[in-house]
Amino acid sequence: MNKILSALILAFGVSMTSHATTPPVGCTYDQYGRKADGSTLWATTDQGIPPAQQPPFETNCLIDQFSYNNFLYLTSDDGSGHPKFMSMIPWYNLLPAKGEPVWTGKYASLKGTKLNKTGNQIQAGDTFELLDVNNQVTSYDMRVNQVFFDYVKSNKVYTQKNMDTLAAAFKKNSYTNGVWLPPTSIGSKDLGAIEIKTSWRSFGPAEKKLCPGDIMHCEVDGNKNEWGMVGFHLVQKTNTHGEMVWATFEHTANAPDCTSGGSNSIAQYPIDPTDSGKNINVNKYYKDGTQDTGWNYFDYNNYKKVGGDGNNCAIPTQNGASPICLTSPLGDTTGTWRRVEVCRTDILASIKNGCAALTGQEPNSQDIACLNNSVVSNSPSTMASKWKYYKLVGMEWAANGNTEGGGFPQGCFTLDGAFDSTSCPNFPKHGESSGAPKYTRTGSTTMANTTMETWMQDGINLTILGGPYAGTYTGSDCFGCHKPHTTSKSGPHAPNTNPSNQGDMSHIFSRIHQ
Repeated sequence: MNKILSALILAFGVSMTSHATTPPVGCTYDQYGRKADGSTLWATTDQGIPPAQQPPFETNCLIDQFSYNNFLYLTSDDGSGHPKFMSMIPWYNLLPAKGEPVWTGKYASLKGTKLNKTGNQIQAGDTFELLDVNNQVTSYDMRVNQVFFDYVKSNKVYTQKNMDTLAAAFKKNSYTNGVWLPPTSIGSKDLGAIEIKTSWRSFGPAEKKLCPGDIMHCEVDGNKNEWGMVGFHLVQKTNTHGEMVWATFEHTANAPDCTSGGSNSIAQYPIDPTDSGKNINVNKYYKDGTQDTGWNYFDYNNYKKVGGDGNNCAIPTQNGASPICLTSPLGDTTGTWRRVEVCRTDILASIKNGCAALTGQEPNSQDIACLNNSVVSNSPSTMASKWKYYKLVGMEWAANGNTEGGGFPQGCFTLDGAFDSTSCPNFPKHGESSGAPKYTRTGSTTMANTTMETWMQDGINLTILGGPYAGTYTGSDCFGCHKPHTTSKSGPHAPNTNPSNQGDMSHIFSRIHQ
């Protein structure tokens, strides 16, 4: 064992014997002596790990397991036939048009009048719209937990006036002033703020029963229209992760991998994760030809017609290759949206040959693939079978230990070049030797969700000429857009900027409208 690892193990009080003689194999749901089965909601990343089993550093698996457990908890039945996350408060009730927000803690159905508005159908970052294989626009819903809600209500962050006040205070002292969601102490073990963003595919009037409820979570909105959940962002603040931990889940039938060698190959129908000898078809109840492809956002027959070889799907890149997948969603430069073939550029590892021994840091794609397989194989009896068709596709966070010697980013901080030098004003005035604390991004640092950041995936270089969307769009990650800021859309701003409200790492405050 090398000297550095030995020192780390001794420093953390971990038994050298337990790690040297019985290295964990793969990333499993029951790694580290705990079980990520969704039976409880974990507040910290080391929740339930016996001291003798705590790893000498935060492995990918530790954080992946944390978020998968909480995904399973939040999607479990609340006792009324609905998943628990649907009892969290929607953004339009958190930030009402007038009056104070009210927490009910009760199931709140999807609101069709909100989902069908353009503002809730555009993707963050590029403002493009995503159409499914049936040419229906994908819509987005956002919800927060009671911890988040209580902070917003007690600080009255639901009005523009108070948001302006907090933004002005942040500019004077970004160390403690501004919006900082709980917890704000490394010693806290309390549940922190949680924000969830979900993406939904429209299946039309509920009476048609087109949403495949056996392999997908389906919801009926107040207008009696049916929606199938295709994407799930889980963002959670913990006592050791003030930057929040960022996880994204997708339905396994959203889109295949762009290149071969991964766990989700190009084919007419996706492979059933519960039985590798079978296929699934999310369009099986259609009778108009849509059922001839089994994916939500990839039409295999059309892909073959335009030259697809059945193994790879070329995407827009700088090398000038003719793309087949992820082409411009604009039918013309005025903003008429069209359906395109979608594939995943940041592929998960194939685990056909088993999972590697975790004697060190494995690629996060390997850990995630192993964990997905482990959860499906060991799912709790209380877990509805439809949730086995969702998988973790990315996890990102910041490594603990900043340049100023602390362990928790209280107040503003930076992440290895992701933010400009003006992100954290006034830090040198508070005793720091070199500005704001600096952290290193880790985990899935090129992660993107095919339904929420479709054209911002790793390797994309999409250029649009002319019209309001002219420009070049390239891949990014969570921390490329989410910053530890408190900014306001009111007041003076630099030329050629598009100011909006932002508090802590969340953009939800851009929806304040009173």
